[in-house]
Amino acid sequence: MESSKKSGLKVSQKLELILALFSRKSIRPVLDSLTVQQLVEAHSFVWDKLVEVHYLIRNRDFSREVITKQMVPSAEYQRQQGCDLRLDYCKGVECIWSNPGCAGNKVKNNMEVMAVTINGYIADCASKQRNGIEDNKEIKAWH
Repeated sequence: MESSKKSGLKVSQKLELILALFSRKSIRPVLDSLTVQQLVEAHSFVWDKLVEVHYLIRNRDFSREVITKQMVPSAEYQRQQGCDLRLDYCKGVECIWSNPGCAGNKVKNNMEVMAVTINGYIADCASKQRNGIEDNKEIKAWH
């Protein structure tokens, strides 16, 4: 991962992420090719797609905690890495700029949790379609 802050996430990179997500392939190769700035933007992009897909497929409110409880807590991640910085550095965006390797890996791991969640939503949708349960007209247009 490059440490440049200059270039933002490109449309082609967003498309690569979407293709990987909806093909149920690992997003890690795409993430590994991103700069720090692009990784930060990709995190927001994938989170937005997660919420969007949730609302398209599920008929209930979105709960951030349901997703984040599947992620390694920042304090635990810091212990695993042998990091002695303040916890708020790991939770915020400060560490991504000062220690992009460590923080970048944490962000990538969290994004992989998001991808698995999206894959689960897609599998639920496919299962509903196979069983003749179609309760969302937007999903029909999606496929």
